[in-house]
Amino acid sequence: MTGRRPRARIRAGGNARIHTILTASNSEILRLLGTRTCSRLGVARHVAPSGPEALEAARREQPRLAILDVTMPDLDGFAVCRAIKAEPALKACRVMLVVDGILTRALLDRLSESGCDDVLVMPVISEEFFSHVANLLNVPRRQSRRVIVELMARLDGGPVTWDGKVENLSLHGAKVRLERPLGETAEVRIRLNPPGADRAAILEARVVWAREGRRLVGLEFRGVSPAALEFLENLVLWEVAVEDGVQRAFLDGDFSENTDFSSLTRRLSGVVDFDAAGVRYINSSGAHRWIAFLRTLTVDSYSFSRCSVAFTTQASLVPSFLGRGRVVSFMAPFHCDGCERDEARLLQTSALVREGGTHSVPRFRCPSCQGQLAFDEVPERFLAFTQWA
Repeated sequence: MTGRRPRARIRAGGNARIHTILTASNSEILRLLGTRTCSRLGVARHVAPSGPEALEAARREQPRLAILDVTMPDLDGFAVCRAIKAEPALKACRVMLVVDGILTRALLDRLSESGCDDVLVMPVISEEFFSHVANLLNVPRRQSRRVIVELMARLDGGPVTWDGKVENLSLHGAKVRLERPLGETAEVRIRLNPPGADRAAILEARVVWAREGRRLVGLEFRGVSPAALEFLENLVLWEVAVEDGVQRAFLDGDFSENTDFSSLTRRLSGVVDFDAAGVRYINSSGAHRWIAFLRTLTVDSYSFSRCSVAFTTQASLVPSFLGRGRVVSFMAPFHCDGCERDEARLLQTSALVREGGTHSVPRFRCPSCQGQLAFDEVPERFLAFTQWA
């Protein structure tokens, strides 16, 4: 994988923004909103037991998100969604319609006609639910973060420290923007200290290029120790976290001939979910390395969620790319002909309808011009991975 700006899982602090969510009295949705995972979002819930009460609460509370069952008493979720979308005062409210059971083509058509912003098919695990909610609230599941850098160079007068931030980081080096110019030195020591981390890494490096008055420099690491290499892998390639009893491996960057998954193999056990949203590019050598990695994996089971377009494309080209796992959700490309807007939407595999050799996907309105967002791929080609499950 090539270098990237380090990323971190979202953690809500004491001043986290409160997101108002309106929901039907669905016990499972209420349970999911109350999990530790969703509590990071800082959610204020308003529960409406019927369709008319949901519409009245939407007008009164002006929520950012409404999570509604399609089957609600007195007024179904389709009608409530249409009413919310018709009121200018509720323009900012996103609507997720919840289906309990198997999605049919007729039901998919009704969902699309309602103008909803997302479709959720139950049952769903907490992390998958969280990803859908975070996506609608425009709170990325993972976000870029700065890495504090102390760069120490040995000059004639002794060691001197420069402060700066990493703009790109790989296992082999870093691009660092400094607060003041670096002198004419080639031998440096760099200390990487991500905010919130319980330890830092100190690496020997040399300057291989300098620009912008030597405030922007390229460093090459030398003699990286095993401990420092593991630290870099956590920042650059993947991050493993245990959440709700499931190991989640967040993948980032590119799969190429330089990618070595051996250290990741040693860290996984039990039930694993691979979050592939950060995978940008996969070449043929990288695909072969990934397939070989899955063949050596001895965990109980694994799945794939939030798969990037690059990851999903490769999964549809090569059946063995998914090993014995299945795709839970993926980023699907959409395009609006009216305003030329391109947008990726998070879709569950269970939200697809396949009859014979034809795939149908949910249709959404464009948030910019309210036109039709069209699926911007050939369904039978892009969604071929559904045949391997």
